[in-house]
Amino acid sequence: MTAPPAPVTRGYGPLLRTPGALGFSLAGLVGRMPISMLGIGTVLLVEDRRDSFALAGLVSAAYALGLAGIGPAVSRLVDRRGQRRVLPATVLVSALGTVAVVLLAAPGAPVWLLLLAATVMSTAPSQLGSCARARWSQVLADRPGEVPRAYAWEAVVDEVVFVLGPLVVVLCALIDPAVGLLVALALGAAGTLAFVAQRATEPPVHLLQDGHRRAMSVPGLRTLTVAMLFVGVLFGTVEVAMVAFAEERGSSSGAGVLLALVAVGSALAGLLYGALHLRYPLPRRFLASLGLLALGLLPLLLAPSVAVMAPAALLAGFAISPTLIAAYGLVDELVPVAARTEGFSWLNSGLGVGVALGFAVAGAVADDGGARTAFVVALGGALAAGAVTLLGRRTLVAGPQGAPSTSAA
Repeated sequence: MTAPPAPVTRGYGPLLRTPGALGFSLAGLVGRMPISMLGIGTVLLVEDRRDSFALAGLVSAAYALGLAGIGPAVSRLVDRRGQRRVLPATVLVSALGTVAVVLLAAPGAPVWLLLLAATVMSTAPSQLGSCARARWSQVLADRPGEVPRAYAWEAVVDEVVFVLGPLVVVLCALIDPAVGLLVALALGAAGTLAFVAQRATEPPVHLLQDGHRRAMSVPGLRTLTVAMLFVGVLFGTVEVAMVAFAEERGSSSGAGVLLALVAVGSALAGLLYGALHLRYPLPRRFLASLGLLALGLLPLLLAPSVAVMAPAALLAGFAISPTLIAAYGLVDELVPVAARTEGFSWLNSGLGVGVALGFAVAGAVADDGGARTAFVVALGGALAAGAVTLLGRRTLVAGPQGAPSTSAA
């Protein structure tokens, strides 16, 4: 069965005119700002207070591991109980963790308590992206041909978040690094509350069919999650490596600009992706995007200065959105609707575990071997993600009940 072709040539206008869509998407944008702020904000705060990239990477890794471990459990609750019943409580828990990180980053505070606080801080930030995508599936139930474009739009929203977030954190750090974390807390709370207040677009709770008690019972989701783990290694390593690269060259504020340029490149690619009507199957698109992701990292290994790194950073971002759009599209094809929020969250968890590993490894590598060596680790993450996808490619063409997928959108 082929998706209706009519909407695909008309841009994002018809999509955003869907009743309630623009409202929940904008609220989701504000509410997920912490996901781009807390990682680099924690690196800047801990490095400032403790003068150690290694410890900063370790604390950020604890935060990212929290995203990975807590995210699917929270999303499972969302699927079972509904968004408005679960999300406000996660914001409160995350706020307590954020305040604790700010207080415990001071010299002399026990490291294990700081790590625990960073883990608690992770309770809320990853949820709104999954919940927004679940809402798109709901409001476009009668227009399934537009769902891929909706996911492309959300990928662009993600990249807007990743453009603005690091810049806001770096500007706040000019006052004090702790300010960036507190601003992230405020944005996350405001956006989440505005999101859950829009009840008309909230997906209903569905009962799971026997044999699909959890999203992870779908083999293709397991393949995607492992692949995204290695993509997360790339993301986490690049984030720390960019900070180290800028500081090595005496331009601490340059880190936020470089990370923002990576996100700008990704956002531009996401806009282009959503405007095209691509007929290649999603598994092939996902694999091709991973290859381009690896190629885009090569210039980062050669840039001698922040000025030269800027266009290289922009280029490196071009394959990010297509990779994420294809991955979320595959989840939409493979995972039953009753577990779809959880399925999206598992992708975030794979990314989170990888980002945690990337933070930890890049922090240690940057301390010992410099930023350039850390970029090599990022390249390894991209290559490993491609290898996992090649090995598991047959699991990515099955429908929710194990039948071959008929959608190439």
